Amino acid sequence: MDGLEYFFGTGDGSLSTWHSPADLDLDHDGIGDAVALDFDGDGLRDDAMWDSDGDGVADRAVLDLDDDGTGEAVFADGGEGLWELPAQVGRLIVDDDGDGVPDTVLEDTDGDGNADRATPLP
Repeated sequence: MDGLEYFFGTGDGSLSTWHSPADLDLDHDGIGDAVALDFDGDGLRDDAMWDSDGDGVADRAVLDLDDDGTGEAVFADGGEGLWELPAQVGRLIVDDDGDGVPDTVLEDTDGDGNADRATPLP
């Protein structure tokens, strides 16, 4: 995937559209499928916009809730660019330390969109 389109909104119906090269491979298939975002400028990935179905448009937001640079919750957009709906992900392999190598498996065991278990890859 060369690029990924994603949207943000304020809830009033207007959306801002963004297009960025994919720089993460969240499903670990060797093809970039997500864009890492650093909203606060601290050098850590705060969130990622993820195209989980491969159509070139983000359909999941992987959020870092405690600002440690690792994804911890996954949400879908309710249509206004707010990314507020918990999205079941099942199992997601991520690059925890930002070195470009996937190293952690996140699992959502109860389907609420939050990672319930993080297991380092061997």
